[in-house]
This record gives sequence, structure tokens and C-alpha cells, in this order.
Amino acid sequence: MEQKISKKALENGNLLRHFKHTFLTNQDPQTLMPVLSCLRDSEVIVPVRLKVSDEDAEKIRNADKSTPITPSDDISFTPDLLQSEDGIFLPIFSNRQQIRSEYAQQFSMLTLPAVQCIRMALRMDTVNGLVLDAFTEAMLIPKESAEIILKMKSHLE
Repeated sequence: MEQKISKKALENGNLLRHFKHTFLTNQDPQTLMPVLSCLRDSEVIVPVRLKVSDEDAEKIRNADKSTPITPSDDISFTPDLLQSEDGIFLPIFSNRQQIRSEYAQQFSMLTLPAVQCIRMALRMDTVNGLVLDAFTEAMLIPKESAEIILKMKSHLE
């Protein structure tokens, strides 16, 4: 993926899934780099558990859906982690259709730049990497590959 690409082309995750499918089908280094490059510039969905104060949780429960809520305290989040025989991975998803509904109901979903998710995973000692689209056509991204992504230049227009 040497040419420039627009944010719009990356928006729905289809291009990322295309490159991922090509790599998983062929399993060769030449098809890996387009996936990593595309992921570098993509936004992904991360399942998290939000942590809010009791006071803010009460505000949220009692709020009218059309009224904005201003939290009194900081809101933080803890990302979900998935464990497999290969280790522990931070799940990221190319779009909402890749997330099982019963799984999604247990979490809040944040859309974040993939590079932010990569940095988060690299800071977690117990995590072995990331997993892209864990419930459909899963691709494990070990920390070594994640570090390569951070060194890549952006191809966004």
C-alpha cells in the first residue's frame, strides 16, 4: 500500500478486511505489509468496560436520552482481553459487524485509532499482542509486528 489513501476509504473497515483476508489466505510476507500499513491508518473498535463514579452512574441512569450529561468525575475504561492457546490478546475489530452481539452486549465499544490501541497493548505486560476480528476471520498481531506498525509512515491523504 504505497499510494495515498483517504480516511473515507478506510472508514467502514472493508479495505482492512480485504487485506487481512488476502494475507490469511496466502500467508506470505508480501501480503502482510499491506495489512499492517492499512491497520496503521485505520480506526478500530475496542470493547471496554467503563469505570464511572457512583454519582455519574446515577446521572446516566436518570438522564433523558436527549440531554447531554457532564460527568462530575473522570471516566476511565479497561479494555477486554481475550485468551487463547497462543496467549492473551487485546481484541480490535474492523467494524461492528465483526463483533458477536452477545459479546457486544457485555461491553461499551470505543472507536479509536489503531495506533492508540497498539500503544495500549505494548504497555500491557501480560498481553502478547492484538487480535483483529477475533470472532470472524481472526488475525493475531504479535507485539513484534505491532512495533513495526508504529514505525511505518502514514499513507493518509
